[in-house]
Amino acid sequence: MTAGTPTVDEGRVAASPGERVRFHVPYVTGNERAYIDEVFENGHFAGNGPFTKRAQAWMEARWNVPHALLTHSCTGALELVAMVLDFGPGDEVVLPSFTFISTATAFMRAGGKPVFCEIDPETMTLDVEDAERRITDRTKAIVAVHYGGVGADIEAVMALGQKHGIAVIEDAAQGIEASRGGRLLGSIAPFACLSFHETKNVHCGLGGALIVNDERYWDRVENIWERGTNRRKFHKGLVDKYSWVDLGSSFYPSELQAAFLLAQLEGIDADLAARRKVWARYHEALAPLEEAGHLRRPVVPSDCVSNHHNYWVRLRDGETADRFRVFLGERGVQAVIHYVPLHDSTMGSKLGYSRESLPITASAADSLIRLPMHFSLTDREVDRVLDGVEGFFAAAR
Repeated sequence: MTAGTPTVDEGRVAASPGERVRFHVPYVTGNERAYIDEVFENGHFAGNGPFTKRAQAWMEARWNVPHALLTHSCTGALELVAMVLDFGPGDEVVLPSFTFISTATAFMRAGGKPVFCEIDPETMTLDVEDAERRITDRTKAIVAVHYGGVGADIEAVMALGQKHGIAVIEDAAQGIEASRGGRLLGSIAPFACLSFHETKNVHCGLGGALIVNDERYWDRVENIWERGTNRRKFHKGLVDKYSWVDLGSSFYPSELQAAFLLAQLEGIDADLAARRKVWARYHEALAPLEEAGHLRRPVVPSDCVSNHHNYWVRLRDGETADRFRVFLGERGVQAVIHYVPLHDSTMGSKLGYSRESLPITASAADSLIRLPMHFSLTDREVDRVLDGVEGFFAAAR
């Protein structure tokens, strides 16, 4: 063990009473280094090698999806979709304003225009009725963003896509292993984009994946993923040589990342179990504060199974949320805000939006604070978080 390495007890990082309760600690299974050593033994580092294929096969089998391709990021997966759908000037994509910037910029880089819609403040996912009101004859796609491990109403979004003849994309960056209506998030729409950034339940430092559920798109996706060549077909023996056949880019990660990721995927059940325990403790302990009207807890619709990616609370307003965050920070608990809504940003203003354009989203985002949530949280640390939350409202009284 090297100097400064934290001690580990049954997979949990030990902490002294005076240490800060960290908002996030990246998950480590313990098998990552062994797999990386195999990469050195194989001598294949560049990507799309044995570990890339093993990780992709794991996803396809576990989630019962036809095609999974590793990408360097969820951003890359979204950009690949924009290329497959031939987004260009004048094309519009409808998406919730409460999301990460890549959900919008992936289509803007191809010349498209984001059209922001409201969210349902109960789940922080897109408001389907408001999204439909924003569909025009220029709309080419709609993105259902699954937030915090809770699925958007993807069946309703799929119905919108069919009704209006537009493509549906799942932004499942936070949705791995969660489900809605008995179907795994990422397995429903023609395209699903996943994130393996270190802030996610499982990760490879920085990475992502594209799930393709509609065979109509697969041939072209494969070419674009291979930098615009038919190289994969060459290796399958379908063509006698490979050449440039389409636009493309360098989307896949290195074998080092793929090896790290495979270890994470194989250990996902332990991570999910630890998160479920912490989430349940928060939810039960904070119920009296919700009943007293002090905060709002997250809502998980009855047909959803969450992956417990995060645990958020909503306060009365933005000012109260800011005081709450500072109060916890002063007591050693790292609680944080989440997205500044895209319509309420500098770029949103350049696109013609103002804060008042989407008042429900603006208000919900202002009042939301996320509590620490990760595999390494100890019972003692959860107690400290809950003591801090209860202390804030006791002080207010």
